[in-house]
Amino acid sequence: MKKLILAIATVAGLGASGQRAMGPKPRASELVRVRVFATKDVYDFKFGGGALRSIWFRGDEAPDTLVSSNVHVRRSEGLLVANADGTWRSADSVRIEGDRPLSTEGPSGVRRTYPGGFVALPLGRTELLVVNRVPIDDYVAGVINAELGKYTGSELWRAQATVARTWWAANQRKFANEGYQVTDDVRSQVYFGWPSDSTRRFDLVQAAYSTSGLVLLEADTNAFVETLFHANSGGELMASGWYFKQRPHLVYKVDSFSLDCPQTKWTKRISVAEWVGYFASYWGSSTMDSSLRHAVLHIDQPHRREFLEWNGKKLRFRTVREKFGLRSSWFSTEVDGSEVVIHGRGYGHGIGLSQEGAWRMGQLGYGFRAILDHYYPGSRLAEIL
Repeated sequence: MKKLILAIATVAGLGASGQRAMGPKPRASELVRVRVFATKDVYDFKFGGGALRSIWFRGDEAPDTLVSSNVHVRRSEGLLVANADGTWRSADSVRIEGDRPLSTEGPSGVRRTYPGGFVALPLGRTELLVVNRVPIDDYVAGVINAELGKYTGSELWRAQATVARTWWAANQRKFANEGYQVTDDVRSQVYFGWPSDSTRRFDLVQAAYSTSGLVLLEADTNAFVETLFHANSGGELMASGWYFKQRPHLVYKVDSFSLDCPQTKWTKRISVAEWVGYFASYWGSSTMDSSLRHAVLHIDQPHRREFLEWNGKKLRFRTVREKFGLRSSWFSTEVDGSEVVIHGRGYGHGIGLSQEGAWRMGQLGYGFRAILDHYYPGSRLAEIL
């Protein structure tokens, strides 16, 4: 069993008193296996960038190795075939490695740059399964790039790196039965490889490697913290029990750092008929019921609430959010003619790290440890070796 070493440093200044190890204990040097273009149908895939080494596997035969500048893999008549030197050959699978990040072309001609290497395998009768085999910190750098987008700052990126690494450590077997560990979409963590901008790439990699091996653990155990995050809390964090299971480090608290940010407030308009009709249908009432109309047309939520209540009945605000595609479940309403004007705060579920709040903390001079302490109170940093 791999050893989990707890760092002396902790987020909250607590000692590493927990003894119960939870979940698999990864090494910081492990390769992550990411299914790329996981939501797309992949029929062919191209690799380039420097000297590529392709290793061809066929049954019990010794694998063949070819060196070339490009490799093209596709499906043909039910077989996996690849071309590295001008000749198409079949194989059970092909592994592609390079001496630098690989340039790729995937579905619809989408071009991306990836660290690490790849394995291409047949998927079903006609598709390809393309898996990026990438060192954990190179993967983390790509996650930071995709998940944070325009928001920059070394301490923000270091905080997100720790969050991303913790999520992977806790969920690394999520898709193990399907031949990879994680996907590149929101079912796991968004990951599109590395950016083409070399300066941004350098800074991202530096942020990931400067926190190499660090993960967040619960205060009293060796269980990985469930490192949920969202775009903006609107000024108050939501307890995880309002959406998911209650977790000790995902609690309701004031988050002033998320105020006055680009996504702190939002507005949306919906017709009164559609809005009232939904609640009337849900609660089995008439759309003309005056008390119902008042309750849903004049919602006042100065602070986050879990439920909208009317006539002894309850409806989760998250359910309303999901029904109407609202940015968050924290909103109030007013009527403007034939429309309901929804005034909302925050973007996302509001649980765990607020990315804009963390960005603001970094701008104000807070370090990544302080950011993690604010958004996952009571958790502690640990190092995986």
